[in-house]
Amino acid sequence: MCGILFCKVLDKTLHEAYDIHELLTLSLEKMQYRGRDNVALKEFKGFYFGHARLAINGLNESGNQPMEDDRHVLLFNGEYYNYKERCHGFESDTQALFHYLKSDPGGGSSIDGPYGYAWHDKETGETIFRRDVFGEKPLYYYMDSKVFLVASTLKSIVCIVNGLGGKVGLNIDALRFDYVLSGFIREPETVWKEVFEIPPGCSLIFTRDEVVLKRENFQLFCGRDREMSDSYFRNSFLSRDVEAALLLSSGVDSSYLLLKSVESNVELSLVTYGNDDGKGEVGEVEKNLTLMNLDERAYQYSALINNASDRKSLAEELEYYANIMEQPTADGLQVCRLLKHLKEKFPKLKVVYSGLGGDEIFGGYPSFRNFNLINTLVFFPGSDVVVSRMRRFIDGKRILGEWNVLVYYFLYRTDPAFVDLSEPERLRTSYERFKKGVHDALPVESLEKYACHSGMQIKFCELFDYCKNQLLRDMDNISIYNGLEARVPLLNPYFLEAPVDKKKGLKDYVKSKSKISFGRKKGFSVLDQDCSDIYEASLYKNRDMLENVLGEEVSSKFSSLDTGSLRKFSVLSEWLQINVCMSEAGLVAK
Repeated sequence: MCGILFCKVLDKTLHEAYDIHELLTLSLEKMQYRGRDNVALKEFKGFYFGHARLAINGLNESGNQPMEDDRHVLLFNGEYYNYKERCHGFESDTQALFHYLKSDPGGGSSIDGPYGYAWHDKETGETIFRRDVFGEKPLYYYMDSKVFLVASTLKSIVCIVNGLGGKVGLNIDALRFDYVLSGFIREPETVWKEVFEIPPGCSLIFTRDEVVLKRENFQLFCGRDREMSDSYFRNSFLSRDVEAALLLSSGVDSSYLLLKSVESNVELSLVTYGNDDGKGEVGEVEKNLTLMNLDERAYQYSALINNASDRKSLAEELEYYANIMEQPTADGLQVCRLLKHLKEKFPKLKVVYSGLGGDEIFGGYPSFRNFNLINTLVFFPGSDVVVSRMRRFIDGKRILGEWNVLVYYFLYRTDPAFVDLSEPERLRTSYERFKKGVHDALPVESLEKYACHSGMQIKFCELFDYCKNQLLRDMDNISIYNGLEARVPLLNPYFLEAPVDKKKGLKDYVKSKSKISFGRKKGFSVLDQDCSDIYEASLYKNRDMLENVLGEEVSSKFSSLDTGSLRKFSVLSEWLQINVCMSEAGLVAK
């Protein structure tokens, strides 16, 4: 887990007007939270390569970057889980990837693990930027007449553009059409105008003064391969030279990962979030652990209790959260609280595993369970009178003029307060943006292949909309800010076409290996009780900015929103206050 920075100055007169090296050094400081073990900047014939390293594999200097020889330069953020199987004799996965790409520059998409990397050919000047199939690692790009930039952080790009005398405008459309309805901004757009994210499973190829976006052939959509999926799990646990912990709940996902780690014969700390009252799932987890008879030396267990008396006020937490986030996002506040506390208690920890991905891959969310019922009720006139929650689906169907699985899923994840017959264009525009984001990340043939399988279509939507734009983005941003690499082995590419069986396969596996029982997750929900006053205070102190950005028709609804929606706009309020200012060019990045 690291941060990468690439810069090519297109306007040569800038070298006379600005100290480019000093500016890029400053931009790397904005990125340094992504890795403090080594920070470096190199230049070769007008190409600049910067890197901030969080050392996970190969802890000596041989893994430092940028990595180069006479012909190539590599910048790598991520993990090459299976590098020891494919490339023998290397001390780090970065060295192995460098060797692999030298022999097969187009083959990097077949490595196991999450990544965002840059591969530069010194002879041709061509640079390939590639991102993993799920989009676990961020990779942003910007291009104007002056400069071409690619980076792991938006803050670094903003720093460079501002430093060259430019301005980066706020992407108001993304906030009005994505954030208002969904609580996040959909790729490939970002919160800043003209700054984009390379879609998952794609490469961006820079040759001289032009860029081409290309979808990679990952060959992952070929059904479930048990041997390869087991190898992926095993290597995700083995591929590290630092201390790691598993966030263990009483649910099936993390229990499954625990058993897989035991099979892999690794040492792993186990941590359960005890919630603020000290209870949460601790009792259920401790009971399960006694039934598993684990080696306590290899699997040391701790309960993470976040006492309210020791915690900052929610208002302070909101400000802290907004300050560390690259983009505003509604649901990461509790993850921020958890990972910050985890790092404080275990300062040597560098890798954290979670069960994220299980609900998306195997159909654990209510969005899977509720489809058949809603798909029936939406065609019954007056069903919204009997079941009030049907209103958004009936009104949404009327506004969008169609009904299918994608419409259902989109409306399911949309804030019902903004499915409004009086504002149909907001919903229509948001829906088109949603479809583009899913299609950009997923080959069309995959949706066509499962055109008659609602569960698989919902799976793809969960993976390449909510998971990609909210959960993975939050987990990456928050974990790395706390010096942690987040690993989510259940986002296993060899499970992509696994049956949507409501986790029956996972449960059967766990039950066959142990006598544990499954509880209901309690520790990872956002604590919104008695918080409305704090959220409202945040909204109203920055109401003018919110109204300017979102429009009066949105701000006029604040007083009638539920606590979850209030939190969403409160986070945005704090984020705007920290990152945005008014200029002659309009609302721009500070």
